[in-house]
Amino acid sequence: GCNQHILDKFILKVLDRHWHSSCLKCADCQMQLADRCFSRAGSVYCKEDFFKRFGTKCTACQQGIPPTQVVRKAQDFVYHLHCFACIICSRQLATGDEFYLMEDGRLVCKEDYETAKQNDDSEAGAKRPRTTITAKQLETLKNAYKNSPKPARHVREQLSSETGLDMRVVQVWFQNRRAKEKRLKKDAGRLRWGQFYKSVKRSRGGGKLEKESSAEDCGVS
Repeated sequence: GCNQHILDKFILKVLDRHWHSSCLKCADCQMQLADRCFSRAGSVYCKEDFFKRFGTKCTACQQGIPPTQVVRKAQDFVYHLHCFACIICSRQLATGDEFYLMEDGRLVCKEDYETAKQNDDSEAGAKRPRTTITAKQLETLKNAYKNSPKPARHVREQLSSETGLDMRVVQVWFQNRRAKEKRLKKDAGRLRWGQFYKSVKRSRGGGKLEKESSAEDCGVS
C-alpha cells in the first residue's frame, strides 16, 4: 500500500502481496480491512463497495446492488427498492401496484400510462399541417424515384439533407408515389380490359348480323 518496509509484529498478506495492517484499505470508501476483502484488477474492496461496483446492476440507476439488500424484480430487470418507481410521477411502486414495463426497463404507473396514451391518441387524431414541397425539391425527389422507387435509409437521409425536407416527409412522399403508380397501373389495366371486352362484343354482334343476312338471302333464293 505505501511501499515502505514492514517492521510491525504482524503483517497482512493479500493477493501474494504484503501489507501494513493500517494500509490495507478499501479502494472506494478507504475503510480499513481486517476480516475479509474482495479484489478485482489488483484493487481491494470491502464487501459493500465491491458489490456496488461489480455486482448486479440496478436497471434504473445502473449502480451495483449489494447481496444483503432487498430488491424488486420485473421480468429480467432488478431494482433497488427506492428505484422501483414511476418515471413520470416518481411515486415508488409497492407490492400490488399495477404498472407498465417499457422495453428499456423503465416503469410507468397505470394512471400515468393511461393518461399519456390518451394524450397521444388525441394528438394523433389532430390534423397535421401540410408540407409544401418546392419545384426544385420535387425534381430532386422525382429523379431519385427513377433510380429507385424504394430507396434505402441512407439514400433517404441524403435526400433529406439535399432538399432540406424532414426524413418523414421524404419517406411519405415515396410511399405516396409508389401507391399512385400502382393505382395508375391498375386503372390502365381496367381500361385496356374494358376496351378489349367492347371490341369482342362488337365482333360478336357483327357476326350475328351476317348470319341473319345470309339466312334471309337463302330464304329468297
